[in-house]
Amino acid sequence: MKFLKVEWTKKRGAIALLATGLVVTSFILGGYIATGNLNPWGNRHYYQILNANFQECHTLSGVQTCTSDHNVLYDAGALWVQQVTSGETPTGGVCVPSATCGFKYVAMSAGTTAPAATDSVTGATNGDCGKPTDTELTTNGFARQLGVVTDISGSSPKSSTVVYTFTATATQAVAKSCLVNQSTAANAANLQLATVTFTSITLQNTDTIRITWTISWTWS
Repeated sequence: MKFLKVEWTKKRGAIALLATGLVVTSFILGGYIATGNLNPWGNRHYYQILNANFQECHTLSGVQTCTSDHNVLYDAGALWVQQVTSGETPTGGVCVPSATCGFKYVAMSAGTTAPAATDSVTGATNGDCGKPTDTELTTNGFARQLGVVTDISGSSPKSSTVVYTFTATATQAVAKSCLVNQSTAANAANLQLATVTFTSITLQNTDTIRITWTISWTWS
């Protein structure tokens, strides 16, 4: 009888262990279905990466050439994005998002000074493309313009784009592009999000250059 009792106890222990395993497995599978993560206790990461990428395609005398160059995302521009996402009023006198305030304007400069993430890029002076060192173009067909915006859709990773094609009205060298938040230069609410320098291009009358700013959004 003691032998049978020991065997029964072992069976009960095995059943209990199996039941516990099924509960734990169900919990993990349930967490995976809910979160997409096999570790239901793990953190979920939202807005994990914000990145800006640049491409320009210029047509000189009917011949098109495209290049992609490394750009700098400014600390001040990233702060603006974080603050509006958090529902805060942007600091530094910069405007809040509206139909006339947002990173959808493309500006140009002939300057070749390399930008730095820590540059001062706000206000009526330093908010202009190329500042704090170079000068923004406002003539010869290169005054800043409202780009065509394509929003993100679907799941991560996704990109939004801001695109504009400038047409030269006179001979003009260009070597820098900026993604800015206002429609006009010398605006007190100006802020630059990102800037890129590229090999200087001299456009003649009617030559074109298409600027594409791509904002990459990755979350998990």
